[in-house]
Amino acid sequence: MGLAAIGIVLGAWEAKHCAAIRFGYAAGYAYATAVILAVGLCVTGLLLVIYWRTRGIGAGLVAAGLLGCVTFYGGMAVLLRLDSVAWRYEPPPVAIGPDQRASLVIYFLHGTAEPQIEEFRSSVLTDTAGQMPSFVRGYLRLLPRQANGHDGVALMFSEAAGPEQVAKYVDKIKRDSRVASVYVDVAPNAIRPQPNDGADAPRPQSRARGGGPH
Repeated sequence: MGLAAIGIVLGAWEAKHCAAIRFGYAAGYAYATAVILAVGLCVTGLLLVIYWRTRGIGAGLVAAGLLGCVTFYGGMAVLLRLDSVAWRYEPPPVAIGPDQRASLVIYFLHGTAEPQIEEFRSSVLTDTAGQMPSFVRGYLRLLPRQANGHDGVALMFSEAAGPEQVAKYVDKIKRDSRVASVYVDVAPNAIRPQPNDGADAPRPQSRARGGGPH
């Protein structure tokens, strides 16, 4: 009974967390996480049910997984009906193209794999709730042909963004070990190849503005 109750509480917490997310794409990750967690608990429980000494714990984990998933989806259905889901009112995104000036262009080190880039997005660009800061109004994933052979990301900031808040965010990005270069106020296609684009060197420390690496 205790594990089943924990499953219900976990499902309710997941629904509350998901409803607070401002962006629809991030909410999709919350749904996937709830399902994966439920499947993991059920599979673990079924394995424990086989052995009689752990049969009770196994049954409890299966119940926790099923009830957690049901509670999550039931809670989300109620919250959607009550119009209490934040992503329904997410700010309209600003379209960014390779030829459009971006607030920030990030080049990753050569060899950075797609899972590492996704982890960068989830751990550096977004917070623990899977949301980007409110001043980030646009996001563009750059392919190597758009970023001088690098994988990259372009971000657009709101004009009303607070300077201190933005500076702290940008500093966090620069300090990440996967980042090769950071450029400000420049269109991705306007960035010219650097001498070290063929082999990554220590990240540039220049503070020049207007498209220079930061």
